[in-house]
Amino acid sequence: MKNGSEPGVRRALPGDERLWRTATSSILSDEQTAGIFASDAELAAALADPHCYLFLALAGETPVGLSSAYALPDVASGGRFVYLYDIEVLPSFQRRGVGASLVAALLACCRADGVKLVWAGTNVENEPARRTFERTGAETEGEPFVEYEWELD
Repeated sequence: MKNGSEPGVRRALPGDERLWRTATSSILSDEQTAGIFASDAELAAALADPHCYLFLALAGETPVGLSSAYALPDVASGGRFVYLYDIEVLPSFQRRGVGASLVAALLACCRADGVKLVWAGTNVENEPARRTFERTGAETEGEPFVEYEWELD
């Protein structure tokens, strides 16, 4: 960020459960969460897991952006790769570099951890995400794809 009044980004760590919960409930849409959030135990386990990369963008003590990514073993060539699962910024803080700062913080952490590849996907129509990814050095890989999911309740 350019000046001291802009949000700062940091990794969420054990002890940040309340802050992460505040962030997810205020930043993620009802469509994204369906009103369902991680339990206290699940959240504490995720924050303690070094394979979970959870970052917060904070304006003072107020969450204005978040990202979540997960390290997976690369069973083909060894090491680990990280999947950037979610990145969200409050509308009033968009187009101010917050998303790029969240990505940059993730990339720095992954480099320090020896991660070989960070991967993210987005809709072709999601221009803000595509600009953020390209601005932070990502390159388009492959063709557009259809995403499937299995809900295992």
